[in-house]
Amino acid sequence: MKRRNDEKDMFCISRSKLNPIPKKVLCEERQLIDEKEERSRIKVDDPIPLDLEVAILTRLPAKSVIKFLCVSKMWSSIIRSQRFVSSYYAMSSTMRSRFIITISSGDRCLLVFSSSYESEISSCLATNLDMKVPSVSGLCGSTAYCASVHGLVGFTTSGFTFTVCNPCINKFTILPCVGARTSWGYDPVVDQFKTLTMISYPYRPPNYTAHEVLRLGGGAPESNKVISPPYLTLTKSVCINGFVYYGAWTPTRSQNPVIVRFDVRHEKLSFIKAPLSVVCWEGESILINYKGKLASIARHPYAIFQSFDLWILEDVKKQDWSRQSFQLPFSLGMGKDFTSPGTNKAGEIIFAPKLLPLKVQPFYIFYYNVDRKDIRRVRLLGIADDQDFRHRYGIGIGSYCYVSISAQHVESIASL
Repeated sequence: MKRRNDEKDMFCISRSKLNPIPKKVLCEERQLIDEKEERSRIKVDDPIPLDLEVAILTRLPAKSVIKFLCVSKMWSSIIRSQRFVSSYYAMSSTMRSRFIITISSGDRCLLVFSSSYESEISSCLATNLDMKVPSVSGLCGSTAYCASVHGLVGFTTSGFTFTVCNPCINKFTILPCVGARTSWGYDPVVDQFKTLTMISYPYRPPNYTAHEVLRLGGGAPESNKVISPPYLTLTKSVCINGFVYYGAWTPTRSQNPVIVRFDVRHEKLSFIKAPLSVVCWEGESILINYKGKLASIARHPYAIFQSFDLWILEDVKKQDWSRQSFQLPFSLGMGKDFTSPGTNKAGEIIFAPKLLPLKVQPFYIFYYNVDRKDIRRVRLLGIADDQDFRHRYGIGIGSYCYVSISAQHVESIASL
């Protein structure tokens, strides 16, 4: 018994000789353990919500979003989903409205993003070449008219094919349209693009006009044939809220000026009576989207451009038009040298030259405010006034370059 007590005393004595652990060290160790546990808990229990990730992605530029396809299979699946594509377009329409400039010369077509024109600035930079589509020619000589529809750009190319591209993601698709006159539109109800191509012409038996409709997206295009009374197409087309509009004579030249209206969803054609001045200049006539309504800029193409009439289709069913006349503060030049691609979000009417000057000199775009009845000009930097840019892409070397502007283009990550 005595021996056990001695051993107990010896053990207690030896323990008392050990140095105690400092309180500061104990606190630091405990803090490290707590931080490690907290990081582990956050990683497992509190990841970034998926909805927040998607919301962040919809606010990024399209080219950045496309790069994130490689991050993971989950991100790739999210970005390619139709729900995200639609959400991205909806957000872009409120944040990144811009305009596209198409420059065509011979077999070249350059799509260039400009700066946003919403700010009150006197110049904007447009040297960001987004893509180059080969073998492009238009309906008249080397003119390539581009039409921006729901984030994609379409234009007629050589061989009467129709090209649809998305300059934001540098992709294009060539469609086998078999006629010289192709328009295209978008149906927001079923989320579908369609092209309308005239494949037969009036004045030839049988006396009707035949069209081919291509339904785009989801694999190979599906086609349908649409028949209408005979007419002669005169103007370029414009798509507004699921309907495509363009000017025409019916049934023969100089008879019954009309606007042809194509219902994209139901694939039906109808005619709207139009004032003579809306279509009388045929290819020089101008149709635009004015605050969600079809409108026409009527001016004399072979006179000094210092005034114009704005015709607005106020009621489609009643075929009711209104007219306003405007006088410009100064002349822009010959009427045929200028066109209007539409308006900006502020409702200012845009006027732009059709041709790039042969010599290196400033290139201006004009904005007319119909309420204040005044005009401002914005100098487009980096194209017409940049010799290096011209030589690099062969622009304006020995030939004219045709310019087509598509107003209020919205960034999209969609493709056909």
